[in-house]
This record gives sequence, structure tokens and C-alpha cells, in this order.
Amino acid sequence: MSSNRVVVLGASGFIGSHLVAQAETSGRDVVGLSSSDIDLSAAEATEMLASILRSGDTVVHSAAIAPAKNAAEAAANLIMTDNLVRAAEGLRLGQLVVVSSDAVYGSASGVVTEKTVCAPDSFHGVMSLGRELTCAEITTDVFTIVRPAPVYGPGDTHNSYGPNRFTRQVLDDGQISIFGEGVSGRDHVAVEDVASVIVRSMTQLESGVVNVASGQMRSFLEVAEIVRSAAPSGVGVSSVGSETNPTFRSFDVSDLVRRFPDHVPTLPEIGIPAMLRAMGKS
Repeated sequence: MSSNRVVVLGASGFIGSHLVAQAETSGRDVVGLSSSDIDLSAAEATEMLASILRSGDTVVHSAAIAPAKNAAEAAANLIMTDNLVRAAEGLRLGQLVVVSSDAVYGSASGVVTEKTVCAPDSFHGVMSLGRELTCAEITTDVFTIVRPAPVYGPGDTHNSYGPNRFTRQVLDDGQISIFGEGVSGRDHVAVEDVASVIVRSMTQLESGVVNVASGQMRSFLEVAEIVRSAAPSGVGVSSVGSETNPTFRSFDVSDLVRRFPDHVPTLPEIGIPAMLRAMGKS
């Protein structure tokens, strides 16, 4: 039993805000809830959220303190998620989408697929896996776990090392700083792609894990050069500190392509300059 209504928790967040915009464009009836509407960590959150949720709803849980940098932040995220579980007691949702993280796989080098064993080695990874396991207690027709690669785009609040930080450095002082030689490689995914995959999952209705990535690993030096080439002339790239034990993390996106054959991942060479232009205008 599903309806056209989508309840987005964390609607004002980095991913949540882009998701709300795309879901509304697709014709969904969207109820966006942010911390200003309901503080999910508060004792009264369960009752407040229970008064809003209905059987048949699609609920997207993107509310989180992210990244969780310590035990206290990880614990706060689990309290927020537990309050969602309690609020949904007695309901049967049409679909539950948990926005998680590739941090559940740990940080070792390798090629990640949906079948890669979870081995979190950070507070953020442990917290993300804990949110997934906690949400599995909710009764729903379709349970979808979305695990994005490191996300970049306008509205980022984390300033994480890579496209987001390099773009801010260009806009702030015209210089990009990388650790050591910047040889470590990562897949970086555009936030619009993450939102698009979540919206598509509401139509496709297949339970399970969905990794969202571009399928294109780039070294941090290559990312810095992409940002530099899209910036006004005079921007430089300098090395600071050291890069100990470089790691290389790529994604096999064949299952993503199987699920959503009409989804075309955004290449870093396209998405990163677009982010720079958008942030420069704002």
C-alpha cells in the first residue's frame, strides 16, 4: 500500500534539499521536515513525528549529524533514528529510504560493489551502519539503502577534502592545497545524481542496497586540476603536509546501471566545473 506522499527527514540538509526539489519536480506530494520543524534528538520527537507519518508513505531518512566525528555525534544519530523507528510503530510504510554512506565499507583500497562486506573503521561509518540496522526494524513494503560515494555540489556543509574544499579554496583565496602529491584516488559523486537516484528508486521499488557513484575514480591531484582549469587564470595548486599510505577507492556501478538504465552518472569533468560556477554566482 503506497501513496504519492514523500516525507523527507533532513529536508534542509545538503542531500535532503536537493532531493526535495527533484521529488517535487517529479510530481510527488512532498512533506519536508528539518530540525527547525522536529528536533529528532529530542524526547518529544517520537510523538510529533508519529502525528505526521501515515501508512503507505514513502519516508526518506536523510537527517543526520554528518560526518559523525566522535562517539557523542554517532550516539546522537542513533537516538534520532530510534525516534523514527518508534514514530513508525503500528504503520506499514510504502517505502523507507535510508541515506547512508560508503563509509560503512571502511577506508581500505579496492573496488566497491553492493556485495562488498561492511567493515567500518570510523565513527561515521559505524554510525551509518547503525542507522541502517536500526531502520530495518520499521515495517515497510520496500526498504532501500542508498550509500553514496563522497558527495560534492552546491550547498555542501561539510567542506570535505576534495571537490568541495578545493572549490571553496579557489573562491576564498585563489589557491588549492593538496596533501603530499595527491595521488590517492576516490570516486566523487554529484549531489544531483544522489537525489536523482533516490527519486528514481521511488518508482522502481526494489529493496536492497544502492551504491551511488560516478564510476570514475580520480586522484586528488586530478580533482584539483579539474577545479583549477575551470577557475579564472592565476589559480595555483600547492602541496601541504604529507600523504601517508595513499589509498585507492573505486566503484563498480554495474548494479546501479541495471536498476536505472536511463540514469547517466555525471563525470567529474562536468559536475565539478558546474559546482564552481554555481558557487561562484552565489
